[in-house]
Amino acid sequence: MQPADRTEALHVEFDRFQLAGTVRGRAVVRVRPNPADRQSRTVLRLRRFLPRLVDFRRRDLDAAGSPLGPASEAAALPGEDPRRSDHLVDLPAEAASREYYLEWALDPADHPRIGAKGDEMMLFRVQLVHIHADGPETLEQQKPLLISWSDADGVLRGSWQQPGRTPEPLRQALTELLGAPQRHASACGDCRLRVELDRLLREDALWACQDGPELEEIRRLLVLRELQPDSGSLGYDTYRGHPEHPPHAHPDIAEELAAAHARHHARLLAYAPSEPGDRPGRASHTNPDRY
Repeated sequence: MQPADRTEALHVEFDRFQLAGTVRGRAVVRVRPNPADRQSRTVLRLRRFLPRLVDFRRRDLDAAGSPLGPASEAAALPGEDPRRSDHLVDLPAEAASREYYLEWALDPADHPRIGAKGDEMMLFRVQLVHIHADGPETLEQQKPLLISWSDADGVLRGSWQQPGRTPEPLRQALTELLGAPQRHASACGDCRLRVELDRLLREDALWACQDGPELEEIRRLLVLRELQPDSGSLGYDTYRGHPEHPPHAHPDIAEELAAAHARHHARLLAYAPSEPGDRPGRASHTNPDRY
């Protein structure tokens, strides 16, 4: 998820890129009404498409972003449209904003596109609406809540590699690992082994980053990426016959490479799915303990 912007009137946080087959997710919506506007009611409006709401809670925050109490169920205003729900943002005097926690689920039987790799679907349209005393409505802001299904490489590049999404230096280590060349740089076998070792050392650097929920999820995605049949990562030699190089000497890296391979295979054993059809569970991008 992207970091929160605590100044804009409507901010929606969610992980757009998800592994193919994902049918559940979470989002956080923050509403910051204009305290000078006393002529209208502020309403958070959700326009729902195929997903159903599994959980929808709210809590008020002070100016520093600290919660003012426990979360409670977000009650909707009466309405006749089952795919639209309005929620009055009636902040107490000590609150500066309201935060909503939204959990959704999709039923794959509802549409063949659900969960399909390379596909994208609109889940909700989140709107901030002002309802004036004399009746008319003004749409101040709206944002889409989408999901894009991908393989592990697409999730890593589309979400976790982005600035602000992943803490530094973990993001930098991930960027360097994803950008590492495959073993096709040279017709010289020893050169290709050097490229392979360099990539394994980049993997070591990532695994050495400070532990945390982001790192654990990235580790699992990297292993899934490695195990994909069409993966272009380690172990897949794309050399197809390049022109011969003039003779050149290489240091002996056999022992170092063997040790790096051993570390790599230990990681595969630790993080690979336990069954062929399984995949590691995704770490939550929001902290349920906050609610």
